[in-house]
Amino acid sequence: MTQVKFGRQLNERAPFEVNDLVFSGLPLSLSEERLLAGAGDGGTEVELMDAVLEVLAQVLNARAQAERVDAGWLLENLAPSDVEGILDYLRATPVA
Repeated sequence: MTQVKFGRQLNERAPFEVNDLVFSGLPLSLSEERLLAGAGDGGTEVELMDAVLEVLAQVLNARAQAERVDAGWLLENLAPSDVEGILDYLRATPVA
C-alpha cells in the first residue's frame, strides 16, 4: 500500500545563494505565506515593498546558513525579479 505524505521537509529543494550567502531551500510555511499575504495591506507602493522586504528578510534568516540579512541588504543586493524568483523557488513553483 502506498502512503501519501505531507510536510515541508518532504519538499525541500537544494540550497540557493544570494551574493555568496547560502540559504536552505525549505518551502514556505503557512505562517510565512500568511505574513507575505498581509504585508503592506492598505499602504502605498513603497510601504508595500518595504513590508515585503521585511518579511522576506525574516524568511531568509530562518533559512540562513551563516550571516543574517535585513531589508537594507536586500535592497542593495536584489533586483525585483530576484524577489519573485526566491519566493517562487520557496513555493516550489517552477522557475523559468
